[in-house]
Amino acid sequence: MIEELEKIQEAEDRFTSFQKDYNANSKNVTHILGRNIKLFVCILLPFIMIGFVWTEFGGIVLQTHTIIDVILTVALFTVGEVLMTSIGADGGKYDNEYIVARTELDKVIREVGTIGTLFLGAYCDWQIDLELIQATRFRVRKLKMTPKTFDAIKDLPYNELVEKYGTKKAKKIQEIIDLEPIELNESILLFDGGRCLRGGVPESGDEHINDEKHRRKTILTCFFTGLLAINIFITFTTDISIARVIYTVFKLTLLLFRMAKGYERGSRAYNTIEVKHLNARASYLREYVHFVNNKTYVKLADKYEEIRDLMSEETVPSEEGKV
Repeated sequence: MIEELEKIQEAEDRFTSFQKDYNANSKNVTHILGRNIKLFVCILLPFIMIGFVWTEFGGIVLQTHTIIDVILTVALFTVGEVLMTSIGADGGKYDNEYIVARTELDKVIREVGTIGTLFLGAYCDWQIDLELIQATRFRVRKLKMTPKTFDAIKDLPYNELVEKYGTKKAKKIQEIIDLEPIELNESILLFDGGRCLRGGVPESGDEHINDEKHRRKTILTCFFTGLLAINIFITFTTDISIARVIYTVFKLTLLLFRMAKGYERGSRAYNTIEVKHLNARASYLREYVHFVNNKTYVKLADKYEEIRDLMSEETVPSEEGKV
């Protein structure tokens, strides 16, 4: 039985090693492909420009074969990039940067579990207040203004700010006044998910990949790239075989480029974006451990009612503990 378990573990280790090696090789090939394809496109562009000069470059003729070619081109570009994004995301999870960040976060979460999360909510409130103060001071300093001056004018109406500082500076001052607190809570720090737009914990890899704005951008990019390819086809392929070759190579190059970009985006979502997300969570949780172990919350009891209540609950014996 023990020998069978050892064989199974050995097989799993070999498979994991194969996945890591395969991912590393795929990443190298994709990066090389992406860099060289950009160069290849640039080399092709002068030939395309010559074609524009030699022929009468006009608009797209919406014939049946043209419409079908447009649809197929857009579909291929979109599907190719989406699939390679997914493959890149799977590979990114095997990158060392992601594995280290994930391991460190799991470690600090276990450490938080040993000291408890009693003060975690109060700690998040404290960090939110600190971040807002620091974000405000940083922006005030950029305007070459002292905190004392800013405090004196922050309640003024916008029209008075314009009269005093001019429209441009008044607009920046108003942006500082309108700063909103970051989002930070127990769920964001302890569980996967959650997003902050300024400071705090940055977006996760899943959110980065599934961003609706990027999806729309990808589809539009593929659509207009497809239109360009079709236009080149219409211009070049009137009984000119060499033009047909150039068109095919150019279109294939663009497809490979979109696929390489998709892989890069998927991989970056985890070896860069997700790593920042995990590191930020781990950093906050490490600070929370110090916050509890050093009893920093005692110094903040006067400022936060929640901390006062929690401290009083800690000192009051439970009903079961009474004799």
